[in-house]
Amino acid sequence: MVAKMASETPGNSDAALAKRHKQSAIIGRLTVACFVAMRSGYARKHLGAVFEELLVGLAIRIADDLGAPPLTSSHLAKHLGLPRTNIRRCLDALISEGVIRKEGEHGYRGELDWLSARIDAEYFLIIRNAIIAAADELKALDGVGLTPP
Repeated sequence: MVAKMASETPGNSDAALAKRHKQSAIIGRLTVACFVAMRSGYARKHLGAVFEELLVGLAIRIADDLGAPPLTSSHLAKHLGLPRTNIRRCLDALISEGVIRKEGEHGYRGELDWLSARIDAEYFLIIRNAIIAAADELKALDGVGLTPP
């Protein structure tokens, strides 16, 4: 019924719907590949248990890459839409695992020693390859970079 309703939407052709379905499948494969690979880096818990930790750690890595000042728990809570108590629990876990470090009174940065120890980690390569494959598939679907016949 949902597919029928979607196809009845004005301006929504069968080809556009098929393309959107294919795009959704590509993104789905990318997401699954990334989460399964990330799970391998967290053998102590299932991925659902560390999902918020991953978000916090990744947000800190992004800020570090951008040269931003150390992120605070308040900034992380606002940016990620998570309660500050959850953010603090994640920060404590990430510090105890050596993933991040406290900088100054309220800021947090990624721990480069932790990152350098995993520079050739298999899960990172799996994620990287999944992103490249998805980007290539999406470009091909849109005809980007292809020469016309």
